[in-house]
Amino acid sequence: MSTLLTCLLLGACGGSQDAAPEAAPPTDDEALDPIPPDAAGVRAHATVAAVFGPWWGSGCPDNGACGCGAARNLGEEAGCQLERLQALDIPVAVYLFDGNAWSSRNSSATNSCSGPDCCSWKLGDSLIQQLSRGRVRALLHFWGGCHGTEQYQRASTRLGRNLLGFYLDDGSADEELQRAGEFMRSVQPGDWETIAKAFQNREPSTTNAGLEWANAAYVGDLSYDFAGLRTGIDRVIAKSRYLPAPFNEFTGYAYLDPGRPEEEVYYRRLHFGALQPVMAHTPYANADPWRPEYGPDLVATYRYWAWLHKELAPFFYSYAIRMHEQPSLPVLRRGAMKYSLRVGNEFYAPIVTESTRAMSVVLPGGSWIDYWNEGRLVSGTLVDEPVPLGREPVFLRQGAIVPMDVTSHHTGHGTRESAGSLTVLVYPSGTSTFRYREAATASWVTFTSRLSSGALTLGAEPVPGEPVLYRVGRWNTEPRSVMVEASGRVLVNQGGDLARAESEAAVNGSRTSAWYYDAPARRLIVKSVPVP
Repeated sequence: MSTLLTCLLLGACGGSQDAAPEAAPPTDDEALDPIPPDAAGVRAHATVAAVFGPWWGSGCPDNGACGCGAARNLGEEAGCQLERLQALDIPVAVYLFDGNAWSSRNSSATNSCSGPDCCSWKLGDSLIQQLSRGRVRALLHFWGGCHGTEQYQRASTRLGRNLLGFYLDDGSADEELQRAGEFMRSVQPGDWETIAKAFQNREPSTTNAGLEWANAAYVGDLSYDFAGLRTGIDRVIAKSRYLPAPFNEFTGYAYLDPGRPEEEVYYRRLHFGALQPVMAHTPYANADPWRPEYGPDLVATYRYWAWLHKELAPFFYSYAIRMHEQPSLPVLRRGAMKYSLRVGNEFYAPIVTESTRAMSVVLPGGSWIDYWNEGRLVSGTLVDEPVPLGREPVFLRQGAIVPMDVTSHHTGHGTRESAGSLTVLVYPSGTSTFRYREAATASWVTFTSRLSSGALTLGAEPVPGEPVLYRVGRWNTEPRSVMVEASGRVLVNQGGDLARAESEAAVNGSRTSAWYYDAPARRLIVKSVPVP
């Protein structure tokens, strides 16, 4: 049997230097919907990476019951949740102080407020200090009386750089969204975000054109069952042509029917939540995954998806800035199935929206790698595809390049020694590229992967400002040679004598260029440290 035929049958042609040259990945076969006539042009501002989350939030006791420990008010609830998240090693980047329980005044009925108590933080200094220690940014719901410059200033003065921005709701028109945005831009230029609400329930409300003043908008309020999940997917896709990060509160927000998802639904919602640009755990009723109604495996699954989402922040950020500059290029779109997400050009995620343990999966054109089993290359339709809880279907396009920020071991995309480097997943196939937005320099870096006859070249132009950890998947055999040039370009099986490190962690923590081959995982790990 020929090498090529063996390769095709096994679906494992990634890195064998004896294999025939692989074809470049096919171009995207799904035409984009035209930009709607009521969509804004270029965004009023570029987003910041912090907005992608993961988020946590509560509005107890006024907007939903408290549920963490013996909490009786929002200060105790938020403090308890942040402590529990830290103990369980679940990452959180943003905390939403929902409703008006964070402030001395309530303006939910009229969206207007007067007096010194409007937009006035009442939860004390210790909680602000806790946010600061955990590097958690605060979002403040505007029903705390935040509707004008003087009011915004009260909250900003108290929270300082801990404040990410304001979170709007029903009754917020374009003018209010713009007013909040202009204030934040004046006090924290380049380091803020205002959150809009799409699909509002009362007038006045934000128009689609007005969404130019937000990069993120939530599409609630929806039930926490499968029906609410399906509606959430439809709404997120409907707004994806208007702004980079439409999102659904993945635990639901059923204020007319307080409660929380059943366990099976919770698992499926986690999958959806993690692959939206914003992962927002902001339910009406307390839905902490450690509640006694849920089994212990739910916390472990939550931890995995939350870490994966956090790691994908550079990926989401790159696409969001791209849409800021080119509105015709959405971050999300519907995939080959009604309830599925195309996330950039790299990910495809069919969402499980009913009680089942298997489903038929229709893949977009081209070849796709099973995220959970990288040795598996698939295309077409997968009949009776297993969808176990916590391992919902995710596929990577063959040829994908994915930038990530990895600082832990939880997802298997690196170790804690990976911190301080940019991790880049690579699945070589012909020639492929990814435009990465480097936040620190506000510049574009183009990553390129070229595979031909077992020889692989990896490069970045211009050179990034931090070391790069390339994680090359589906690489079948240990390379004959690895070389990292002074420019940081990586050459595999093209000569060179860079010594092999003893472990993955050793490569990740190295101060100089290094490499390691993980034979069981069929993964080549190369750290590129350019020489000044």
